[in-house]
Amino acid sequence: MRAVVIALSCLAASAASPTFAGGQNQLSNPKVAVEQFFWKQLYADGGSSLYCGTLFSAERGQVTASLVYSSKQIKSAMRCLTDNQCTVSNPQYPYMLADLHNIYPEMSRVELARRNALFGELDDSVPSKFSDIGCDLKASFQLVEPRDEAKGNVARAIFYMHSEYGLPIVGQLQMYKRWNQMDPPDAQEKARNAQIETIQGTRNRYIDDPAAADQLTQE
Repeated sequence: MRAVVIALSCLAASAASPTFAGGQNQLSNPKVAVEQFFWKQLYADGGSSLYCGTLFSAERGQVTASLVYSSKQIKSAMRCLTDNQCTVSNPQYPYMLADLHNIYPEMSRVELARRNALFGELDDSVPSKFSDIGCDLKASFQLVEPRDEAKGNVARAIFYMHSEYGLPIVGQLQMYKRWNQMDPPDAQEKARNAQIETIQGTRNRYIDDPAAADQLTQE
């Protein structure tokens, strides 16, 4: 009888625990993922940057690969300090850094402001720090607010990292849900989702079905 009770308790615990998809398992080297697949396949002919919408050619110029859910935030969530510690703690760590669904092109100068800040909503009186390059990204000391056309992409990348790897949703969930609704996936984002699937074998479910985000809760 005691064994039955224990078994039922385990089943209840597992049912109450969140389930994660497991992430991609094809790209384990972040540097190779960026150099060989991100630039040479996803953006081989150029494209536009996420936060600024700046067009760039295959030469790229001052454009870099930017993680939406930053490496600093991943380390903080995993409570580790170095890449080696994080990999020992969780072998999925390098796969997280190499996951193409979480990587977008961005101007190097803008990435410097983005990487140590959280996403948020700033007052209309806050000007863009990058208006001289035609970028609508607002930035304060601790927060950045992307242009409206990028907000949905940001939200869906964060939802993806949460669902695939069990990372916490960093920032305000309700805000991300609003962003997801106000900026639904466009043809470019859907095509990118399909391309990434051919490379690493996973799709972003929130691009396929944005309404799935309605079921997310802040843990």
